[in-house]
Amino acid sequence: MDTKNPKEELFQNFLCDYFKKKGLSNTAKIFKNEARVSGHILPEFDKQPHGLLCDFWNLNYGTSSESQAPKVGATMDNTPQIIRDKYSIQHHASFLSNQKLMSCDFSSDGKIIASGGIGASDENGAKPFICYVESRASVTALESDLDIILEVRFQPKSTRFATTSRDGTVKLWDAKKPERALFNYVVHNGKVRSLDFHPTEEIICSSDSNVIKVWDLKQHATIKELQAGGSLVRFQPGSGRHLAVANQNVITIHDLKDPNVRINLQGHTKDIYSMCWDVTGKMIASVTEDDVRVWSVFMVKQCMYKYPSNGNRFQSVIFHPRYPGVLVIGGFQCLEWLIIENGQRFNKGSASDISITGLAASTAQSEFHIASASTDSMVKLWK
Repeated sequence: MDTKNPKEELFQNFLCDYFKKKGLSNTAKIFKNEARVSGHILPEFDKQPHGLLCDFWNLNYGTSSESQAPKVGATMDNTPQIIRDKYSIQHHASFLSNQKLMSCDFSSDGKIIASGGIGASDENGAKPFICYVESRASVTALESDLDIILEVRFQPKSTRFATTSRDGTVKLWDAKKPERALFNYVVHNGKVRSLDFHPTEEIICSSDSNVIKVWDLKQHATIKELQAGGSLVRFQPGSGRHLAVANQNVITIHDLKDPNVRINLQGHTKDIYSMCWDVTGKMIASVTEDDVRVWSVFMVKQCMYKYPSNGNRFQSVIFHPRYPGVLVIGGFQCLEWLIIENGQRFNKGSASDISITGLAASTAQSEFHIASASTDSMVKLWK
């Protein structure tokens, strides 16, 4: 282990001790293992409030009296921020399609939602359904895929999005001109189950049951193939170095710079329907119809939290765009938000007439919106 800076180690010990004293024992244990700290606090600092956090409060808020320290400690309790804010998911708008929707995604600026699913009839195929948040208008593309649209994803910082289909194609679209596809990739022998855009580069990956292909969007050419099919693929936020692949009930993390490095996250007993990275690119949430799990990807490399669906038949999951320690989960006729640390959960009943099959989040311009797509043909906007 590398020698640590003494100040850094002291800070980490204070942080670990703070977690423990606030009742977050599981978080303290995980942090201690990840940061490889002793967790030892000198007796002179072993009090409430103590050390760094007390000094921070005194410095920024002018608390100088010893008698005020307990009040500070009471204020800085372990009540989750979402509870202190008395937050409740509120429905803001609905967009009605003529298709049973399977997936949705937000553009980076939070102004457009694209979705797709099962066409109104087998003859027409499936067409992307685009919703414009500010005007509350919506439009269905004129051109269709030959089969069901299984997934929709926006390219970061762009109005372009891509769709995958059971017909073996990936199509690239512009949400500002959605009438016709910009480009068709006839890329797979079987149904294309999932896709994702690289967060910073002009790259897209797509997957079927047997292979994952990575494409250069400028050259329209394959630059890499992974012989590891999957039902879901997601690039790591930020660097995009790692690719998470869900195949049946296992998540595999691929290092795109070193193909010999793989991490397997195992524990689900049923097929994974949805998964997402957290904003730091260190954790992944995944759901089956039976449960939701949160995984530490690189340090602990195992499931940190597991909660049952309680019969709600989970279908989709995202991290809340405003509260990073909270999951938003779509299931049968309901939308839940779940506080990861303590398992406290809240249910928005009648959020859908059938199942919420897709969720997306936007933090653009401080408008903390959530979009849901469901098999009742509705795209809904929440806040």
